[in-house]
Amino acid sequence: MNIDLLLLRLVNSVAHRSSSFDAWVSFLADLPLLKGAVLTSVLWLVWFQPDRDKELHRALVISTLLATIASLALAKVIRSVLPFRVRPIHDATSGFILPYYVSNETLWNWSSFPSDTAAMAFALAGGMLMMRRQWGYTAALYSLIVICIPRIYLGYHYPSDVAAGALLGGLSAFVMSCYPIRSRLSRPVLSWSQHYPSTFYCAFFVLTYEVATVFENTRQILAAAGKLFR
Repeated sequence: MNIDLLLLRLVNSVAHRSSSFDAWVSFLADLPLLKGAVLTSVLWLVWFQPDRDKELHRALVISTLLATIASLALAKVIRSVLPFRVRPIHDATSGFILPYYVSNETLWNWSSFPSDTAAMAFALAGGMLMMRRQWGYTAALYSLIVICIPRIYLGYHYPSDVAAGALLGGLSAFVMSCYPIRSRLSRPVLSWSQHYPSTFYCAFFVLTYEVATVFENTRQILAAAGKLFR
């Protein structure tokens, strides 16, 4: 916990000094285009890239998307099982400095551990690592700098929340990419893409869009449905 607080304060130490910098970090953290769309667009690139291993790479794209869904579901389960963890932005004892334009009411009813955004990003990065190492390393660095560190800076997560989410996402990508699992899961999807391409690509677009936004719209629909049927 001491290391967690040390890293949090290190990242957060320059907060509330420049309103323009704080606004830029907040914009960066909450923009779906930079949070997930950049990474999911690479999956489209891999899907349509002509090469000798086209079928293998397409199977890895499918396993990567399924790993992302699995990691987000596991993060949700872990949150519901473990004790509620208050986010730094709401914890008066953490010494957190509230940046400009950030409300301490943000995400007040969501447990901090683990970070589902980090799980999403590193599941995608882990899948890309299985496709091409250079892409995977670049995606991991991008996820850390552009997606995860701003969320620590803004007090959405402790560093350990991000580390746990990243580990969860990376492990999910590794497990899903193993041949027995990858082959079993991707075979019907690849068959669908070949025999019914119009419906497949509609579904593929919607799925990658939802992954890019960490299923924000799906969560809103489920929450509204839950209130409706209570």
